[in-house]
Amino acid sequence: MNGYRLLAATLAIVMIVSALAPLGAAAADEATDDDLSVHVDDEQYVVTVESNESVVANATVDVTTTDDNDSYDGTGEHTTDDDGLVELPEPDSDVDIGLEVTADDATTETEATLEGADDDEEAPSIEVDQDGENVTATVSADGDGVADTNVTVDTVDDNDSYADVGTHTTDENGTVALEAPDGNESVELALETTVDDESVEETATLESVDEDAEADNFGSLVSSFAQDDDSDGPPGLSIASFAVENNPGNAPDHAGPPDHAGPSGDDDDDGQGPPDHAGPADDEDEEDGDDESDDDAEDDEDDDDSGGPPDHAGP
Repeated sequence: MNGYRLLAATLAIVMIVSALAPLGAAAADEATDDDLSVHVDDEQYVVTVESNESVVANATVDVTTTDDNDSYDGTGEHTTDDDGLVELPEPDSDVDIGLEVTADDATTETEATLEGADDDEEAPSIEVDQDGENVTATVSADGDGVADTNVTVDTVDDNDSYADVGTHTTDENGTVALEAPDGNESVELALETTVDDESVEETATLESVDEDAEADNFGSLVSSFAQDDDSDGPPGLSIASFAVENNPGNAPDHAGPPDHAGPSGDDDDDGQGPPDHAGPADDEDEEDGDDESDDDAEDDEDDDDSGGPPDHAGP
């Protein structure tokens, strides 16, 4: 009998515990992660905490970096304001963070990547341009030339020689003028500089512009044309025409005298000769000339009359 009562009591206790268990589970669900929502604006660096679509003030936001090797000034505990917000500092570069948010015994966790301040800036670089004999190396950062920075120039192959090996300083535009290689061989260069404590390296191949090399290239060009020539006419004529048209010694199209130069035209002929006021004497001038001739004749007669002995002289 006592055994039966003990069994009945045990069963009753089990039934009571089973009935109360769901109530305990329901109470625990009220503090689950589903009650909190966290939003991170990775561009504005703002954390928003809400619960049931309402902002949560005085919530604790614990920020850590997911990589122990990363550093971020925003790590540590923060408290949301009346609007449920936490403003984090702007990182120097991209950083992955972990957030643990606690409010009213409810806790939730999330991760986010904050975009660094300098990610929109253009990284420093060296660009090398060659235009014939003119070679220019340009150092730029964030789209602008970097002035007064040293650029070290060296050959990649220690056996190569190059006149401008050494250290050069950029001008106000961030450029350095270099020479084209001597001889008929190209040369590969290694260029290095430092901008804002960031090392920048670049390699570039410069081509030779030696006159002998140009002549060799022209000969190769003609030889290649002769091999590939498929014109209908005599091959010698087509090769000669090609050589004349592509001869590097040809004068440019603009060579020669200017358009206004050349032999004199009719207008120039009209401009030659005595001036308009010059010409044959008119009638008045001729009359003046005749009068002068008559006067000269009278003077001659007077001279004849005055010749001989004076009147008082006798025989």
